Amino acid sequence: MSNTQTTKTVLSRKEAASYIGIGESTLDKLDIPRTQVRRRVFYKKEVIDKWLSQQTKNKQGKGSPA
Repeated sequence: MSNTQTTKTVLSRKEAASYIGIGESTLDKLDIPRTQVRRRVFYKKEVIDKWLSQQTKNKQGKGSPA
């Protein structure tokens, strides 16, 4: 069977933090769009990827090396 981590399209807060390679408290401080259902927070993997891409573009556009 395939690895569920790579095939999931919706990630929990813990999975999203692990996917980016940061801590959960740092993830909470970022402006990544998220969905909340009761007390649980979810992130779409495609939204995280898009957000990361935009951050890279923003940094390059400001003269900072990527």
